[in-house]
Amino acid sequence: MRMTISYTLDMTQTGMKSFIKLMVRWRGSVWKSVLGELIIWTVLYFTVSLIYRFLLGDIQKRIFVAFSTYLDNKIDSHIPLAFLLGFFVTFAALRWGSIVSELGSIENSAICVATFVRGTDEDTCILRRNIVRYIVLTQALVLRDISLQVRKRFPTPSTLVAAGLLTKEENEILEDIHDPYNRYWCPIQWCYSLLYNARLHGKIASDFLLDRITMEILSFHGGLESFLKYDWIPVPLIYSQLVFLAVRLYFILCLISRQFLTSEIVDSTNSIDLYVPLATMIQFLVYMGWMKVAESLLNPLGEDDDDLECNYIIDKNLTTGLNIADGATRRMPAQMKDEFWGSLHITPLYSSHAAKRTVHPMLGSANAVNLVKNKAEVLMTPHKSRLTALAAEEQGVNVKKVNVLEHNFKSELQKAKTHKKGAEKLLNNIRSRSTGKVVRERIDFESGSERRDNGGASSVVAPLHDTHWRRTEYAMNTGSNPLNIPAKSPPRDYSPYLGQDFETNSGMDEGTRTGLRRY
Repeated sequence: MRMTISYTLDMTQTGMKSFIKLMVRWRGSVWKSVLGELIIWTVLYFTVSLIYRFLLGDIQKRIFVAFSTYLDNKIDSHIPLAFLLGFFVTFAALRWGSIVSELGSIENSAICVATFVRGTDEDTCILRRNIVRYIVLTQALVLRDISLQVRKRFPTPSTLVAAGLLTKEENEILEDIHDPYNRYWCPIQWCYSLLYNARLHGKIASDFLLDRITMEILSFHGGLESFLKYDWIPVPLIYSQLVFLAVRLYFILCLISRQFLTSEIVDSTNSIDLYVPLATMIQFLVYMGWMKVAESLLNPLGEDDDDLECNYIIDKNLTTGLNIADGATRRMPAQMKDEFWGSLHITPLYSSHAAKRTVHPMLGSANAVNLVKNKAEVLMTPHKSRLTALAAEEQGVNVKKVNVLEHNFKSELQKAKTHKKGAEKLLNNIRSRSTGKVVRERIDFESGSERRDNGGASSVVAPLHDTHWRRTEYAMNTGSNPLNIPAKSPPRDYSPYLGQDFETNSGMDEGTRTGLRRY
């Protein structure tokens, strides 16, 4: 049976469509949790209604009416369901969140083992794999004792041997340990012993790296200890009993208090609940569903639809951990220059569909405010509380004027660049002209004017004004450039900065060929 209902994809957008998709779900839903009890309650309600209408005499009806009216007037004030359920569900949700946060993942421990335990020989590979397997074995031993779904998977220790988490020799060692409480610590001790021997034989470079590995394993083991504590010490029984009893007792009393009374002494002007107690049924759905939320949160390691996938966690940690442990013997990728090497402006790419979405960067709310828009300079002075302590000549020294013309120019330029309508227009133009797939790549440069090529580490740096791109086009119906961009960008003019004849390269630095100072 599949657990942990995932509905996140249905809620990617707010709206009626997402609401309907969420409401029509059955597994793990409020309908599945409450519908059975709601049907039973409705049948009992109609039974009481038939008895009241057709089997009771006049005197008995008067007594029933008086009792029903009394309960209806007092029930909400005497049983504060909203108060009880609010605190209880909050408490259960916080506890559930703590349990989920302790659900151990093998990646950190396995990566440390694979990275810091060095060696490609068979013995070292076996050592790394066994350390990872012992960590997963510890998790399986703990979950086997606190989760019924894992207990059903591994009913006996021999099933752990059959599953490959344990060898026969290791199982015999575990069975020989006479600890009346638990033996979860034993595989962790094996891990530490193997790591210590690896350090003695030089497979771990330093004590610091050894400590780093052991701390990751200790953190994983600490999460399992928290699991055991949550299972050992549940929510106080009296608290759970109080809430569950109060909710059910409330709706038992509603079988009488919410009846439609036909006696002449009752002034009935609204007959919407004459046969079907619609308002009370909605209240039953809300309060009982609220209580079911708390019930499902109390033990997330059970077998309900929304409980944690403990067996999946074991499988994932074992498979992922062993793959990571073997990663030390795999070929590393060749180190090459990235796609953005040498680019002055890093431009991440989007699909044309995703590029339409507006991105709101993490900028301060006052970042775009230009307080000196219509000014040429700003006068900087000490605070008025300090001026009285300064002499006249000191006051003049501490007053400065700041030119803000350049700031205003840059501000207006940035505002023009980020103009939304302009960006939308450019994107639409690109999409309308695009008739094929365009692949952008750098070209090789002539000797003496290289920028950055696609070669190895011997690539050299060349002047920025010689940088240009080659666009290789795979067109469907035409050989034209769909983006209508020239194949070579115009060279950048550095003449104003050089102070020399740019064409004759007079005064240029031999290394940078720009005439600019190299730092």
